[in-house]
Amino acid sequence: MPYLLYKALSLFIMPLGIAFLALIAAIILLMAHRRKSCIAMLLFLVSWLWLWSTPWWSNCMRRSLESRYTWKPASQYQPADAIVSLGGGIRGSAGIAFPQFDLNYAADRELFAAQLYHAGKSKMVIVSGGWDPQTGSDIAGIAQKQFLVMLGVPPEAVRIEGYSRNTVDNANEVMRMMNPVKGKSILLVTSALHMPRACRLFSRTGLKVIPAPTDFEVLKPPFSLNLFLPDAGALETSTRAAHEIAGLWAARIGIQ
Repeated sequence: MPYLLYKALSLFIMPLGIAFLALIAAIILLMAHRRKSCIAMLLFLVSWLWLWSTPWWSNCMRRSLESRYTWKPASQYQPADAIVSLGGGIRGSAGIAFPQFDLNYAADRELFAAQLYHAGKSKMVIVSGGWDPQTGSDIAGIAQKQFLVMLGVPPEAVRIEGYSRNTVDNANEVMRMMNPVKGKSILLVTSALHMPRACRLFSRTGLKVIPAPTDFEVLKPPFSLNLFLPDAGALETSTRAAHEIAGLWAARIGIQ
């Protein structure tokens, strides 16, 4: 499926997308003088947004993905032909306008990739992703390499794959870089939330994939009524989980 079409369609199966469709339906019902149906649709809209905005639901959604893999220290992994760190943890550099790279919540990916390198698990680190649709550059990939060098990884050990726009591209481009792939193995480093989808897509390339999850987000919090109160941050994190689940199903049925 073309990249832009997939991105457009995916918007409408996300929580806010479905809420928007419900609002449109409520307006249509109101214009058709179907007042009871309109009220029912609005009640669904409010309940839907409430559910996806609660920390409790966000934790449930994310835990369902993160619990598929367990964390272990870098020293416990087996060696591989390459360490592959997926992009997303660094916004990148924009020259004079933005002279320093910007780390976000997923920067654990680069940190753990560096730990695996220093533990002697591979002599090569591939940073995959970071294609900027506006400039057509691998600007974030360059920033990833800079960060790894700051963490003590030699520059000559880091290879940049900067053409990917999504996880499908990540897998295909890494496969191209490691051609021939027969018998080759990779330590796949990405966020635990993203690992189920990433592992499925990379496994289709013929590479031997060793999942190395990091950036675990969910801890079991003590019970509190606050877990059931709407929170903007919870809406963002539950939406990210929904995106991963939708992408995982798309990979399973071959859309991705």
